[in-house]
Amino acid sequence: MDGYSYDDCPLPGGHIRILFLKPGIHRNSDIVMDLRSYSIDEIARNPDDYRFTALSYSWGDGNASKDVFVCTDSHHEFVPGSGPDATTDMEIPLQQRVGRLKVRPNLHEFLREFRDDRRELALWVDDISVNQKDTQERSDQVPRMGTIYSTADTVSIWLGPADEDGKTDRAMDFIKTILQKDGTEELFVGGYARAWSELLYLMRREWFSRRWIIQEVALARSAEIRCGSKVINWSDFSDAVSIFTLNIDTILKTIKREPEQERSLEGITDARQLGAVVLVDVLSNPYQSLESLVSSLSTFAVTDPRDTIYTLLSLAKENTDMTPKSKKYRRPEPDYEANLLQVYTRFVQWCVQESESLDILCRHWAFPELEHTVNHEYYPDIVKLPSWIKTVDNPAYGAQKEGFGSRRTGDGFVGTPESRHYNASLGMSPVISYGMDQGPSNQNARLLNGDSESNSEEIAVSHLSQQPMRRSQIYRVKRPQLDLSSSITVKGRCIGQITKAFLMPKGIIPKQVLQNLGYHGGTMECEAVPDILWRTLVADRGPDGKGAPSWYQRACMTCLTDNTGSGHMDTNSIIPQEDGTKLKVEFARRVQTVCWNRTFVDCGKDDAQGDRLVGIGPPDSRADDLVCILYGLSVPCILRPTWRGGGDDYTPDYFKFVGEAFILGQMDGEAIKHLSNEELEGQDFRIL
Repeated sequence: MDGYSYDDCPLPGGHIRILFLKPGIHRNSDIVMDLRSYSIDEIARNPDDYRFTALSYSWGDGNASKDVFVCTDSHHEFVPGSGPDATTDMEIPLQQRVGRLKVRPNLHEFLREFRDDRRELALWVDDISVNQKDTQERSDQVPRMGTIYSTADTVSIWLGPADEDGKTDRAMDFIKTILQKDGTEELFVGGYARAWSELLYLMRREWFSRRWIIQEVALARSAEIRCGSKVINWSDFSDAVSIFTLNIDTILKTIKREPEQERSLEGITDARQLGAVVLVDVLSNPYQSLESLVSSLSTFAVTDPRDTIYTLLSLAKENTDMTPKSKKYRRPEPDYEANLLQVYTRFVQWCVQESESLDILCRHWAFPELEHTVNHEYYPDIVKLPSWIKTVDNPAYGAQKEGFGSRRTGDGFVGTPESRHYNASLGMSPVISYGMDQGPSNQNARLLNGDSESNSEEIAVSHLSQQPMRRSQIYRVKRPQLDLSSSITVKGRCIGQITKAFLMPKGIIPKQVLQNLGYHGGTMECEAVPDILWRTLVADRGPDGKGAPSWYQRACMTCLTDNTGSGHMDTNSIIPQEDGTKLKVEFARRVQTVCWNRTFVDCGKDDAQGDRLVGIGPPDSRADDLVCILYGLSVPCILRPTWRGGGDDYTPDYFKFVGEAFILGQMDGEAIKHLSNEELEGQDFRIL
């Protein structure tokens, strides 16, 4: 039997393909369908005449190894009401001409479970309705997905088959119990420990880790969740998750009291970051900017990294925002012929133009490039991403697919695009140019690609941050293969150079950090706790982004006197204490959100003001890195100057963007406000 050819169902401009799933009397009968194209505008104008179900699912593990069969000689017409509620009896002709299509096991299982034994059902399924091998067709169809999911009669969410132990079946039934009891205290006693544990098991299904699902559910007129043979309304599931979130601490304690159920909590540090919880929260306020959506949903995965942006285009407020500002710049559009660097660079350009800020450089939003294209036959050439595109390898929380999204590092200093917490560059506009727009110069491209005599890159270690840095003071590290086309050049000022750096692992503030900030052990009065100590540990802000409350000083004192025997401050041991005061616990939690797996940095004295520069940088900050204020960036950043063997003795060939930083006393324009116009010219930093 021949493979199915999409030439049998061509797709004119403005059309989509709908598949008509034929009835199957037996569960193991072959899966047979028709494919026909229809005008998406006609469907949108008359949705009741074109009733179909749009599928939301995860592709799942495994290659496309399962067979489905597409009829090649039928001429099916949409009959009004021929969607999921149609009652027409159908028979499959015995001599039907069909072509074979390969699909992944998870989709195959859904089609078996969803089809009826008497009725034909109309569906839109991305992996079948779109020719995935045609990059131009994919680019054309992705912008239509918002319309597809918003006009579908129902969006069917497929979590996958039921597990063999019956956990998912019981969890789906428990959702009804949660709503019937309306969150009463009866739900949070030991008798329901297993039920809550199994609901958490259901909430860890792979579907909740996918980025595409966000727009698919947000735009739906009506949605249902399917897991195996069980079906519930999305609104019921959403309400159950909201009740779970409101009572999360009590529920976790209930589960922990049952030794057999406690294992289900392995790896959890903050269940509020669970994909299902985040999803319900986002869908309660979906009207956000594209930059905000891309940045805040970084833990949700994609198969094609270019979909990091494309998945959220239909949901972003710029899709409907008609203010003059949003008209000024053309937002990114799907282009599956562009490589990843081109897609990401266009997105960064757009964010900088729209926000008039460089804060996107500090956010961990980008999915890494693929390691290979074995399963991506039509993917463009693999590229290496520059340091100014921060990937999701190190976001505040781990990827949803890894489990409960446990904390990996502190929360971002730059805040959200709608709510910035600092103003280090005093509102100055960014001055930025992109190497991709200029193209690589032959000489510099040759040097940056390794055609010089040296086989190692050279990094400055000068300790005079306001003086020229000489190549005679260098050490060598492995050289990345990059060229100028992946660079950006920005204006700013260097305000210091790191002389000491200490990692603060997983909520532990090491003794060396406390000593550097003025604490040398023993008890002390509240007023004796140095401002430089407690203000640094909380980034001089409260959890709401406003100024640090004064009671933090007293709470810091009680944490310091909580001797662990090692001289460290261990926030992990402070928070669970039964006798811990609320102030002490809240202070310790704030320290975790700031310091978790970050590095304490000390620049010594600032030459200009004579003040000591201390703060908190990314985990890979190290001595000899530079602390800089880039114009248009709301927080300081850490840059690493690098020579490649072709520049002069004083000017680095480029800088690596290490990441955002908090520097005490430099977060509100202090490094900028007293400069002359000539000094404000700053210097150019070429970043790779």
